Amino acid sequence: MKLKEAVSQQFEAEIKNIVFDLGGVLLDIDVSRTLAAFERLDIDGFSVDDIISCRKDIFFRLETGALSPEGFMAAIRETWPASRNIPDNDIWQAWNAVLLDFDMSRFDMLDRLKDNYRIFLLSNTNLPHRIEYTGRFAARSGGRPFESYFEKCYYSDEMGLRKPDPAIFREVMHRSGLVPSQTLFIDDNADNTAGAKTTGLNVFRITEGVEVTDLFG
Repeated sequence: MKLKEAVSQQFEAEIKNIVFDLGGVLLDIDVSRTLAAFERLDIDGFSVDDIISCRKDIFFRLETGALSPEGFMAAIRETWPASRNIPDNDIWQAWNAVLLDFDMSRFDMLDRLKDNYRIFLLSNTNLPHRIEYTGRFAARSGGRPFESYFEKCYYSDEMGLRKPDPAIFREVMHRSGLVPSQTLFIDDNADNTAGAKTTGLNVFRITEGVEVTDLFG
């Protein structure tokens, strides 16, 4: 299986490894659903930008592993006092509302790609989300584990680093012995692809109207 022209013909002879982002690439997400869920709980003050960019420190700390789920819940209640009388489970459901359903054709694609490429995942994520989406995935896949589709999954909260920091890309390449010029990174976030490019990685950004499955044929 070769990379289509949409990625770039120059990659075809060089690429041996593909590193995929998760949210917005392999798993559809909708941050507005989490925002709306918190609004329904009468927790005012959440913004989409705060969550996406981790502009508020508690989101950054959760995604870099500096906050445990319990610490995150305590920080939510301290930052937004209106949340203090709301059950933990209701807050976690609101937090996980961002996660949509899996399109299993994308994972069939990963299985096919393994014939010609080493396949990896690099995701800005957190433990509550990971517990939720891996559980949903197992239900969709008939019990096959999510991580079985990849040679290695790299998660920001386990690495203590977060995209677009170039250090996280360098660490992935170091741990898995990847040559940047032979590696393609696919993400939907412009800052993330820009950060990856500074390390010598080939990059492709998924934009509106483009499916990751469109890139391979």
